Amino acid sequence: MNLICRKARPSDSEALTNYLEQLSVNSRSRFGPHPFDNKTVDLICNKNYKGYRAYICLDMNDIVGYIVVVKGYIEGDRERYSNYSIQYNKETDFTLAPSVADKYQSKGVGTKLYLFVENELIKKGTQKIILWGGVQLSNKKAVRFYQKQKFKVLGEFRHNNMDNLDMVKLLDQQQD
Repeated sequence: MNLICRKARPSDSEALTNYLEQLSVNSRSRFGPHPFDNKTVDLICNKNYKGYRAYICLDMNDIVGYIVVVKGYIEGDRERYSNYSIQYNKETDFTLAPSVADKYQSKGVGTKLYLFVENELIKKGTQKIILWGGVQLSNKKAVRFYQKQKFKVLGEFRHNNMDNLDMVKLLDQQQD
């Protein structure tokens, strides 16, 4: 694999829509920060959708990974996160949602793309990275991935009859 990570461009809209449409039902059930339709993806790639920013990972010319980020936190997470003992700042904290194409999972794509995005966010002065909507507790591979990236579990919650974990990575202090 010859992986290249970068910010998504307006010209990536169609390929990103195709990438999202090709995710398995299982992968789709674990990733849902926005609609998968071409109109929404086009707006995201053109930086005109709710402040979302898109990053992609390419293998040759195929999109094999995608992360969407937004400054601050999403409204659906606000109440839960207000109960934790960590101070949140909508100017220096970012929320992210990653996905990796099914046949590329567990092959280093997620790590390469995540570290690229983290570095981009650090350049913006980011202090915390919040995991968008948490992670499903049943998704053991994802939980291990976030722990490997030094995300900390803040708490557990139930959504859509599933147990989930809220996780955050603190960038403004020494990690364990």
